[in-house]
Amino acid sequence: FFILSIQLLGVSFKLFGKGFADNLIRTTSSPFTGLFIGILATSLTQSSSTTTSIVVGLVASGVLSLHNAIPIVMGANIGTTITSIIVSLGHINRKLEFQRAFAASLVHDNFNLLSVMILFPLNLWTNYLERMSTYVSGLVKSSGGMTFGSPLKMVTAPVASAIAELFHNNGLITLIFAMFFLFLSLRYMVVYMKALIMDRAGTAFDQIFFKTPYHALFFGMMLTALIQSSSVTTS
Repeated sequence: FFILSIQLLGVSFKLFGKGFADNLIRTTSSPFTGLFIGILATSLTQSSSTTTSIVVGLVASGVLSLHNAIPIVMGANIGTTITSIIVSLGHINRKLEFQRAFAASLVHDNFNLLSVMILFPLNLWTNYLERMSTYVSGLVKSSGGMTFGSPLKMVTAPVASAIAELFHNNGLITLIFAMFFLFLSLRYMVVYMKALIMDRAGTAFDQIFFKTPYHALFFGMMLTALIQSSSVTTS
């Protein structure tokens, strides 16, 4: 239910502005404009995957150059941090939980912001990302046809679409329902997580997933690769 609420949140924002996001991406001119377009487009769709998928499609069709696409992708990584902040608001009526949750959500923000602050000017000076991407694509240009979908999205996407259709694809009503569903599922998830942590699961998490920073790093990589959503992992 929690993952469905995240999916529904994205659907509601897409109803508000996917077409607008698409048009925004097409109007990019300077690297700085592209960066803010990526932030705004992802804020509207609540999915960096949606923004980058649109970008990849536009680059493939020749509408957008790879040079102009790079700042948009960087901006998309900043825009995607909004989701985890929204999720942290579900703890706002419990002071200590909210303090911890909001701090955790800011880790995602700080990591992506610092990455862009370092890589964006570096790319402006050297254009290394475009050259590196072009080189790597040359190595794999003969391959193709392989796709990988998120197993969770295969289950939740049709349900989220059905709920949106139930509300006649009204973005505002779908958003309100998504937020209510998010906070409700989050409330019960916290209750059950507390019960689990107090039992053996807490020890298992510490010993298996979070035993060392390397274990936790690998766990985060694998989980996001499997569900194809960094927003769900961080949330």
